[in-house]
Amino acid sequence: MKLKAAFLIVFVSVVVYSNSLGGEFVYDDDYFVTKNVSIRDIKSAFSFFSDSGAVAFSELARDVYRPFTAFSYSINYFFSRLDVFYYHLTSVLLHSLCAALLFLFLYAVFGDLFVAVTASLLFACHPVQTEAVSWISGRSSVLSLFFYLIAFMSYVFYRKTSARRYLACSVVSYAVSVFSKEMAISLPLLLIVYDLHFSRGERLSKRALRYLPYILITAGFIIMRSIVIKRVSQCDWWGGSPYHNALSMMPVIGEYAKILIYPKNLCAFYVNKVYMSIAHTEVLISAGGLILMAIAMPFVFKRSRAVSFWISWFFITLLPVSNIVPIRALMAERFLYMPSIGYCVVLAILIRQLLRDRRLAIFVAGIIVLAYSMRTMARNEDWKDAITISRSIVRVSPVNPWAYASLGSAYAGKHRFEEAIKELKKSIALSVNYPAPKAILGFCYLEMGRYQDAVQMLLEAQKHEPDNVETMNSLGVSLANLKRYDEALRQFERAKKKDPKFITAYVNMGTTYEFMEEYKNALRQYNEALTKTGSKGDIALVYIRIGDLYVKTRQMDIANSYYRKAIETCDRTLGDLKKIAEERLHANWK
Repeated sequence: MKLKAAFLIVFVSVVVYSNSLGGEFVYDDDYFVTKNVSIRDIKSAFSFFSDSGAVAFSELARDVYRPFTAFSYSINYFFSRLDVFYYHLTSVLLHSLCAALLFLFLYAVFGDLFVAVTASLLFACHPVQTEAVSWISGRSSVLSLFFYLIAFMSYVFYRKTSARRYLACSVVSYAVSVFSKEMAISLPLLLIVYDLHFSRGERLSKRALRYLPYILITAGFIIMRSIVIKRVSQCDWWGGSPYHNALSMMPVIGEYAKILIYPKNLCAFYVNKVYMSIAHTEVLISAGGLILMAIAMPFVFKRSRAVSFWISWFFITLLPVSNIVPIRALMAERFLYMPSIGYCVVLAILIRQLLRDRRLAIFVAGIIVLAYSMRTMARNEDWKDAITISRSIVRVSPVNPWAYASLGSAYAGKHRFEEAIKELKKSIALSVNYPAPKAILGFCYLEMGRYQDAVQMLLEAQKHEPDNVETMNSLGVSLANLKRYDEALRQFERAKKKDPKFITAYVNMGTTYEFMEEYKNALRQYNEALTKTGSKGDIALVYIRIGDLYVKTRQMDIANSYYRKAIETCDRTLGDLKKIAEERLHANWK
């Protein structure tokens, strides 16, 4: 019965997310996967622990330290290159396994088949999970929870059996979990709360010794993150102080409860108000609700320790994204992937206790799971590509500047520049200090050959975000096309210093030197680019550029040797580059 139920949960999970398998790479997927050349060599896995630029490309490298998630992308790339289907399939299977693990744990520890099956199906099918599962960049949440559950389950089994292998499994799994996503850092506190709920008569010194490995791993992760990224927080305090952070987060917790209970208007990018005073209705209501919850918890504890623990699960696992340490978002649906388990288990327990008739309880639970599943499948369609998900944000949040910037970027990615410009101008009008739409608009002007307009807009973007390497690169290309070569070279040089692995800057700098007919300097840039990348695509492209340079200097034999190198470098996924090199080689033999 237990195995059949687990297989049923996996099957339902896969079916519900089956229509996400045809989705494209969207948003941050470029930074974690498609533009991140580090994941293309599985042998460089150790660099994920020591180099933030290997975990993510460009500005995300300054915020994210998730080595094992990067390693999972590297495994995907090893087997399927950039075939997006397999990235989605991996995330869906991981999510299904998380749901099955949750069932096995609930049934093994609490012995209630109805609660275990219902809670696991609610978790598997809840629409709020789509951001973590249907969006490839959300995999960090899924991968982290998978090992988090193993760590928690193994700890509970260790408490019941005293078998040290369970403790070892728990500690190792926790390490993988926290190095997959920072949210897992809540586990040591959750273990303490679990023991307070379900363990009695044990000396504090003995408990403390048991918690020590988890505390050491937590400290090690914080130290490693601080060394590699050079900081712990992602940004400054919202509103300027911890007090304003706290005020702003209280309504967010209320919003989380709302979308868990009634997940209708889901949004891939929430714009939340930063409160500077407690004298706001939203803050006062949220604060009152949290105070009432705190007052009620001792009574809940006495009546049902299971309910008390799973309510605690929700709040404890939410702590890392509650801006106690400031992060760049006040609210995001992916932040609920782990905490939602608490809601799902409590709901399952309430259905069982309030509906004494077993058939009625099964019927009600089935209706809720079915409703959640249908909403999830509809939401998966929103995540199929960047244009669709951006439109869904505009629909829910029509004054959201990020949504229009995102929609403009999506149009630009499809070379629909006139439509992109229209949306980007809306974004700029809504938030004049927001750099992203200005940078994207500058890129559109660049692609359209409107170089002067591109320079003007990209300089505006740089005022707000001076360290963005892609803006530097686009500005450099625009300036080069206006024959302002010295200014262009300075932009490429800045980009290289900011991100030594940003190969495009080397190539464009070499191209600029070619415009200036300084071929030795151009060759030096191309050769330098070869030392900075392990990507076959980048290497083949640089070989072609070097070959083209030697054609200009009428050294055909050397040019042909580089075209041959490019052809030899290209694998089956680089057919377009290989064709270009072959055409160049064939033209030189005529």
